[in-house]
Amino acid sequence: MAQDFNRFSGEWKLNVSKSESVQQFPLCIFGGGDRMRSKIMKIAGLGDFLTVDVASSSSDGELVIRQEKLIFDGKESEATFVGRPREKSTAKWLDLGRTMTVNSVRSFDIDAKKADFKVTEFWKLINEGKSISIQVKSTTSSGGENTMNLVYDRQLAADYRF
Repeated sequence: MAQDFNRFSGEWKLNVSKSESVQQFPLCIFGGGDRMRSKIMKIAGLGDFLTVDVASSSSDGELVIRQEKLIFDGKESEATFVGRPREKSTAKWLDLGRTMTVNSVRSFDIDAKKADFKVTEFWKLINEGKSISIQVKSTTSSGGENTMNLVYDRQLAADYRF
């Protein structure tokens, strides 16, 4: 499946004009360095996983780079935030490597109660591989639901800025 990773590899920039519901989406479920909050991401295929490097601004305006691994071995992986488990996710290829899904459960403590958000991301190459469409759907443990559609355009190396 290594060739599948290469289809998504590259530098990508958020196309705000083609993206939908970005401002209305509850970004509190995404940490400050989360890939869904980044306007720029760099994806690289390595072995049986993808690395996704994202850049975001910290509260003091400093640029922070965060790397996340999407592992396609069928096993659940866990991410931590400030030393505590935050997210459990699985990633899966579909459509001969032209699409992938990432299913996550993100846990938070809200008013001393645990709150879980189920997040499904459906990534698809569009525009002959020149863009990535990411459909994001979140469901809360209380039944609330939100969707967001993001479009990232492939950047030439000379245009890429972190």
